[in-house]
Amino acid sequence: MAKKKAHSNPSIHRLWPVFILSKRFAHHQKVNPKLLELFYAHRDKEQRTPSTAYASRDNLLEQYPVHAELEELANYISSGICEVAREANTGLWRENEKVKVNLTGLWFQISNGFSFHETHVHGNCSWSGVYYVQAGESSSSPESDRGKQPNGITRFYGPHMENMAGGHGDYGNYYLQDSSWDSYPQDGKLCIFPSYLKHMAFPYDGAEDRVIVSFHAQLFNSDGGMAYSYSMNN
Repeated sequence: MAKKKAHSNPSIHRLWPVFILSKRFAHHQKVNPKLLELFYAHRDKEQRTPSTAYASRDNLLEQYPVHAELEELANYISSGICEVAREANTGLWRENEKVKVNLTGLWFQISNGFSFHETHVHGNCSWSGVYYVQAGESSSSPESDRGKQPNGITRFYGPHMENMAGGHGDYGNYYLQDSSWDSYPQDGKLCIFPSYLKHMAFPYDGAEDRVIVSFHAQLFNSDGGMAYSYSMNN
């Protein structure tokens, strides 16, 4: 796919873009080992039947309200959600408006043995995300996938993807052919995306487990709700 150039034509409106934040937690080397200790102890305490795939319940913050590293990660996640949501809502939020992030769900997943998560979306929230605690032997770049299926990556599908199979493709809609984006796991990497965006976790297998934290979030302004009407026409 050819590299896209910046658009500068003022007569053309670029509508409804997709915003995804991807950045690395500076404190991950301190926080992640403590999280791994907590997660494996939690899994073992539940005494479930051994499996290559494990997911905790989504009320992890309620179960461990005084865990320092989990709280530090939650604060970093909340900050990232504010960062991407503020960018997405440029021109809609009031200037310097204070926004509250409510993490409505946060849980961890441990995977191996080619376990995976099928294509899905997240409901009852505006933003969702994944934090890679331990990437293991996940694919690290597009080059590492050459000629084989990616290992443990997270793939996001553009909103137009489901229309491509029955649609017509020519040089006029060439920009639609690149309908997915891959997030390559890396210890300490945070990826936040709109909850409506379809995504999947590819099968993972490796000497080390792939361990992630997933989360949901709702945002509220200082008034406790929506500051603007549902539909606005310019």
